[in-house]
Amino acid sequence: MKWPSPAGPFQAPPVSAYTSLEARLHDAFWADEGEPAELALMAEVLRDHPGPALEVGSGSGRLLLPLLQKGHEVEGLELSAEMLAMCRESASALGLDPVLYEADMLTFEPGKTYAALLLPAFTLQLAPDPAAALEHFHRLLRPGGVIYLSVFIPLAELHGELPEGEWYDDHRTRLPDGRSAAVETRHRLDRKSRILDREHRYSLFDAGGGLLDEHTSRQTLRWFTPRQLRGLLAKAGFKPLHAVADFDAEIPVDDEAQIITVVACRD
Repeated sequence: MKWPSPAGPFQAPPVSAYTSLEARLHDAFWADEGEPAELALMAEVLRDHPGPALEVGSGSGRLLLPLLQKGHEVEGLELSAEMLAMCRESASALGLDPVLYEADMLTFEPGKTYAALLLPAFTLQLAPDPAAALEHFHRLLRPGGVIYLSVFIPLAELHGELPEGEWYDDHRTRLPDGRSAAVETRHRLDRKSRILDREHRYSLFDAGGGLLDEHTSRQTLRWFTPRQLRGLLAKAGFKPLHAVADFDAEIPVDDEAQIITVVACRD
């Protein structure tokens, strides 16, 4: 297996944009996980810091719409037009009319500032330059505003539990109409630069197992140690307020944490 060069025709976009089958199956795979673990944490941030908020990478509204249903004032920012269309359709069915923007999170200029920015589901790690992204987000916040973000460390890949360069089953699910869907993943690591390059192959099957559609996408993520993340936040002008591991408010962050969730205040 030969990976395409980062400079080649399969180069990943600056920020991952979900399209085609990847967009259509996104919520089906997440639904198998039950209620989103981040939802309660995000709602707590919005309760503690009232005012207009923006979810960066709001996608199909998986988190945005429940927050709106709870009465929070949240807008959505998303690069994928297909995901935004799905969000609007779901919102309409719920009687909601969210404010949504189609733009790159690295260049988005709303002409106003927010009390809170929400970057769940490892959105920051999709930025080609997370430090520059944090500086941009600092400018989008009003003084005293907060940023919520979650990041992950690819421990399974780093420890060799997932085979590098080989396809492996990532997730399978049965759809309500009897069809089924699957996603396979392969990855490579740049340990020195702390870059995880992942390729996803999405497949849709009919009730009898026949292949109906297939789509391949690529995603480049950067990861940080807890210490590096604190440094990035401080350099961008943020003061961490609290952090938890693995979406559990009772678990403190240490070097063994796989998922780190941080709430930080704009200086």
